[in-house]
Amino acid sequence: MPCEPIKDERVIKEMFEALSMKPRNGFMYALYFEFALSTGLRVSDILSLKKKDVQNGVVKLKTSKTGLYRHIALNDSCRRKIEALLSTKKDDDPIFNFKRQWVHKFLKEAAEFIGIDKSKISTHTTRKTAGWFFYLDSGKDLVKTQKFLGHRDPKETLVYLMISDEEVNETLVNRNWGVM
Repeated sequence: MPCEPIKDERVIKEMFEALSMKPRNGFMYALYFEFALSTGLRVSDILSLKKKDVQNGVVKLKTSKTGLYRHIALNDSCRRKIEALLSTKKDDDPIFNFKRQWVHKFLKEAAEFIGIDKSKISTHTTRKTAGWFFYLDSGKDLVKTQKFLGHRDPKETLVYLMISDEEVNETLVNRNWGVM
């Protein structure tokens, strides 16, 4: 079963809480989750980032999958937390010092803890979730969302958004053509 975007802000809040409560590294897991949602980057790109790749609240990188150069501005909340973390690191230190498998594990554990189907959660869930909320925040601008995710083809972006028949029907029933 493919991973899905989390489209419910309440569930995202619960994921943050579950990650924060983890003993020892709860702050780092929650910060990873926030950073992933804030940037929409793939897990491989996030885990390859070093302190020197974030300057003045902007993440600068060449993505591993597409080779695109990206400059991604962080929101104030994420920026403050990342800058506080980076103040303890050297330029070549990784921002997040854990492996992809560990990200996969702590995301699935958090999902299970809050009672959502962990088979729909993977390291890519954060990227799809970031894409979904960017799509909404941009006024459902598919072109901007495509750019945000670094997709070459809008069809790929549509696959990410996983717009359901239920969501389409919700829009359809709210349009009344008889009285204009």
